[in-house]
Amino acid sequence: MDKYTNPTPPEGISSGHEHPLVDVAKSSAIVGALLCAFILAAYYGARYAAPLLPFAWEKALVDGLPELEAERSTAQAARQRELEVLAARVVSVMELPPDMDITVHYVEDDQVNAFATLGGHVVVFSGLWKTLRSENARAMLLGHEIAHIVNRDPIRGASGTLMASLVVGVVFGSADIFGSLAATGSLLTALHFSREQERQADADAAFAVNRLYGHFNGATDLFEGMRALTEAHGEPPAFLSSHPQLDARIEALDRLARENDWRLDGEKVPVPQS
Repeated sequence: MDKYTNPTPPEGISSGHEHPLVDVAKSSAIVGALLCAFILAAYYGARYAAPLLPFAWEKALVDGLPELEAERSTAQAARQRELEVLAARVVSVMELPPDMDITVHYVEDDQVNAFATLGGHVVVFSGLWKTLRSENARAMLLGHEIAHIVNRDPIRGASGTLMASLVVGVVFGSADIFGSLAATGSLLTALHFSREQERQADADAAFAVNRLYGHFNGATDLFEGMRALTEAHGEPPAFLSSHPQLDARIEALDRLARENDWRLDGEKVPVPQS
């Protein structure tokens, strides 16, 4: 007999003991878990890195969107100009980077809301604007929204969606990922900020109001008015939908004023009522 032989391997040695579909399911689960881990890492990495992007890149995402442009009546044009003048004054006492500019939009709508979004855009609805009885309160509102932009909160908030769109674009071979995303306008009104971001925006706006008027009186009227609306209607206005803790915000601003020895007895600047 030869020293070396080729024994016949046992039947089924190259196959597992489980059903083939079970093996496929396990492999799919592993791939899915790795993909989820990759997406999460990309998501949080994008949120960290997004504020490092030049503001001009962010601005290019949304410039010219039809959602931010609308025909206005003579009265609405006057309101738009009023908004622009006050916003320019607020910007003048805030520390904006040299490459950053703010564009404000007045929208005739009963919705009690305002928001900051990508590209330095601030949208204010008439339903909120007309409830503010002093220029000081309106300056606080604009300072709050502008602070979000200065702190790059919109791009942080949008980074998860942007990254998801990037992944989809790579998978499906999209040639213009960001252009397609911006064209939908879906990010403009869907941004939500954290409590810490809201607190920081409140503080930055408070400093701006104090610089602008030389006192802090009237600034918290913004939130006092929101509290009155909440009590009247039983639910917070859209402006406060995600952060309705008004008392805590007012107390924090009062404490900030005391810590910085701001005057609280200055004159409020009235605004025309219509």
